[in-house]
Amino acid sequence: MKLRGRAAIAALAMCFAAEASAADIKVLCIPGLRAAMETMLPQFEKDTGDKVIFHFEIFPGQKQQIDSGDFDVAIFATPQIEDLAKAGKVVAGSATNIASTSIGVAVKSGAAKPDISSDEAFRRTLLAAKSITYTKQSQTGVFLTKKFESLGLAGALKDKLQLQPGGAMTTVAVAKGEAELGIVLVSDILATPGVDLVGSVPAAFQNKVMQTAAVGSTAKQPAAAAALVKYLTSPGASAAFKAKGLEPAR
Repeated sequence: MKLRGRAAIAALAMCFAAEASAADIKVLCIPGLRAAMETMLPQFEKDTGDKVIFHFEIFPGQKQQIDSGDFDVAIFATPQIEDLAKAGKVVAGSATNIASTSIGVAVKSGAAKPDISSDEAFRRTLLAAKSITYTKQSQTGVFLTKKFESLGLAGALKDKLQLQPGGAMTTVAVAKGEAELGIVLVSDILATPGVDLVGSVPAAFQNKVMQTAAVGSTAKQPAAAAALVKYLTSPGASAAFKAKGLEPAR
């Protein structure tokens, strides 16, 4: 049956209202959360009608987008979000811890898994490896560089290190056989075909980092952005984080 008169106008108004309420939410996020986000976000989009548009890159690589203010949500390590809040780039009161990341070791699928069961065992594994890769400017990379220096390993490892400019390149280099060991977030390893997770690095080399989400101070969709941040602490989101090698925030 065709709608006529006021009924037709009302139906059109409802359609336009639905379209107007839908939002494109622009999110800046570290690569280590990608697999979890891609698992959970379809449900959020289905429930809200909004579309989430991610830009996955390590924090230094997001500088242009951050400076422009062209984002609705930022998801980075807590200290980085705190710095953005101080700079007025995100709404400080919106900052919400969502999940913590930890460092693991990757080898090419099917390769023998080295011993990383203790600090000393991992040290021997590093010294015996022919090549080691990690992402230079990531939180993990900066931490590892300082750690190797403080433990007196920098000189011995210098010639075997292959430092990557982007997070996604580290596990890919291992999968291609270009590097024997990859030291990167456990979540990155689990999300990459062609690599196996050896395990988490031992205590002296570990750097668990809480990842925090916050609404951009110039967000074009602040209400939708706030709804997304809230969703990232929901039971469904927590389950997705756990499944992808992350520890949900309590």
